[in-house]
Amino acid sequence: MIKTYDIRHLIPSVLLFLILIGVSSCEHDDLSKPVRVHFELSFVQDDAPLDYLAFRNIVVDVEQISFNGIRQEGNDVLFNTRPGDTFGMHILSPSQSSSYVTYFDLPQGIYQLMRWEIELGEIDEDMYPDDYIDSDDFGFIIEGTYTRQDGTSVLLFIAIDEEELIRVESINNEGETPIPILADNNYTVSLEINPHALMRGIPRSMLEQAEEDEEDDVYFIEISEDENEELYNLVLFQLSKTLKAVVR
Repeated sequence: MIKTYDIRHLIPSVLLFLILIGVSSCEHDDLSKPVRVHFELSFVQDDAPLDYLAFRNIVVDVEQISFNGIRQEGNDVLFNTRPGDTFGMHILSPSQSSSYVTYFDLPQGIYQLMRWEIELGEIDEDMYPDDYIDSDDFGFIIEGTYTRQDGTSVLLFIAIDEEELIRVESINNEGETPIPILADNNYTVSLEINPHALMRGIPRSMLEQAEEDEEDDVYFIEISEDENEELYNLVLFQLSKTLKAVVR
């Protein structure tokens, strides 16, 4: 005798299983939707600038950008540059306060962490033709003027070695996380460099006592790995505290 089975009682379970697979697939598709995210450098004018410092320009040579993103749902996102690959030297000034670098296509989601690492390249050796500093030894230079306590002024070069790695984590416009990156929107990550905020954490007495160099009767202070090393280490520490990667 051939046995027969009534499978009607299994139909609801099978349908539920298929629905769950469909929902899971849709959620996966949603989490993989690419969202265009632009990346730029920005020279920030401080609301309360130090009256003994004035900054003329910032020069950054970008060699590579790495990203580590952790989402509330979905896989972590890791990459070393690519999509828009536009690198090289970027010059910022009070009148030209931002410079576009590149773009990325990030999978959408709510990001608990967006960490950026910027590798520096060599700045063009002709950036400072007056030979005050050897610009091709550095990847990040802030140029300005320091007014001594006696009222005289001297050029100031904060010169970051090209071997230094710039690390920064993103915040939103209100200074908070997590950060939603949602399809059908465009976003810009602005790496904000605020020289006055950077120098606010460095005692003025150290600038007064800094070693000076001279070229054609022009005096200047170089803060670098080889000149005024104690100041340089403080600058690196302050840079790590004051750099911001704001998502808008």
